Amino acid sequence: MIFLDLLFPPKTTCIICKTAIKTGYLCDKCKSTLKFIEGNRCSICGKPTDYEGTCPDCLEHGHEFKQNISPFEYDGVVKDLIGRFKYFKERELAPFFADYMADAVKKMNWPIDVIVPVPLHKIRLDERGYNQSELLARELSYRLNIFMSKALRRVRNTTTQTALHKEERIENVKGAFKVTYKDTIVGKNALLVDDVLTTGATLDECAKVLKENGAKDVYVVTIATGKNM
Repeated sequence: MIFLDLLFPPKTTCIICKTAIKTGYLCDKCKSTLKFIEGNRCSICGKPTDYEGTCPDCLEHGHEFKQNISPFEYDGVVKDLIGRFKYFKERELAPFFADYMADAVKKMNWPIDVIVPVPLHKIRLDERGYNQSELLARELSYRLNIFMSKALRRVRNTTTQTALHKEERIENVKGAFKVTYKDTIVGKNALLVDDVLTTGATLDECAKVLKENGAKDVYVVTIATGKNM
C-alpha cells in the first residue's frame, strides 16, 4: 500500500473549487483569495485598523475579555466557508480553520490554561446536529495541547444575533449562560472559542460569566472578524 502511494500519491480536492490537490485543503489559486488580517489591528478586539493601538469602540465601551485574535477578515471566501461550516454540515472545515487559529494563538503567547467553546442551546444543537465552536475548540485543544472544558452552558435559547443592533445583541444574551464544571476554570486563564466576532456581545457575556465564577483572565480566538463600522 505504501509502495503504491509512492507511485500514485493519493489526492484530495480543494474545499472551494474542488480541483484535485495532493495535500492540504486548498489549491494555490483559492488560497490566494483568503483575506488574512495583516498589519494593524485593534489591541483588544483584534479588528483590522488603519492605525496602531486600540480602536475607538473598545476605548469607549471596553470588553469583558482581555483580547481577541482572528486570522481572517470576515469577508469573501472566508465568509462563505464559515456559512458552509455552520449551516451546511461541512464539519471537515473545522481542522482547516483550526490550523490558522492555532497559529494565531501561538503568536500571541497567551498564558492559557483551559479552552472553552461558546455553547449552543439544546434546541439549536438538536437542529444543527453539532456545535461549530465545540468542533473548533476540540481541534485547538489537540493542536495547542491544552485541556478543553465544556464549562459554559446556554440556558436560554436566544434569538439569532445576525439582524440585531449592538444594544439589542447585548440585551439578547444577558443571563443566557451559566457555568458548569466550575472546578475546571477557577483561577485559570481561559481561551474562549467562537466562529466570528462581530460586536463581541456574546463573547462578552460568556467572559463575564466565566470571571464571575472564578476564571482569572479570558482571551478569545475566532475564525474571523470584520472592520469596525
